[in-house]
Amino acid sequence: MDPAATTTRIAVTGSFTLPCDPLVALPLFTPEGERAWVDGWAPTYLSGATDEVGAVWSTAAHSHTIWVTVFRTEDHVTYARVSDNGTAGTVDVRCLAVDGGATVQVTYDMTATSTAGLTWLQHFVAGFDGMLEEWKNLTLPLVT
Repeated sequence: MDPAATTTRIAVTGSFTLPCDPLVALPLFTPEGERAWVDGWAPTYLSGATDEVGAVWSTAAHSHTIWVTVFRTEDHVTYARVSDNGTAGTVDVRCLAVDGGATVQVTYDMTATSTAGLTWLQHFVAGFDGMLEEWKNLTLPLVT
């Protein structure tokens, strides 16, 4: 039996490499940075802060989601998120120095809060590697 078929919580990690310094890569994965490459991404800031621990914002690019920055350094950020698609959890992005660039390591730790959320998680897990490939393809022109 596929564990994703019945598990209400998933944690998936993947990575890709960009030809830039980690300090150049990480800002691409902030609320403002994603405007440059995520279609329809338009964060609405609810806390007055935009890119620091405690910042709260919402997006509606794929579903209505409330985000909170819970950890932030120059090369690492963690967001908590609750979405009307029936999921809640964290997104962790680390940009690690490697020869010739930065490895962008992305971890989603998500829990379904409804039956619809469970279905969403199953599709998310199945498409995770493809999503990261798309992220790489969309961010690459911004750093080269």
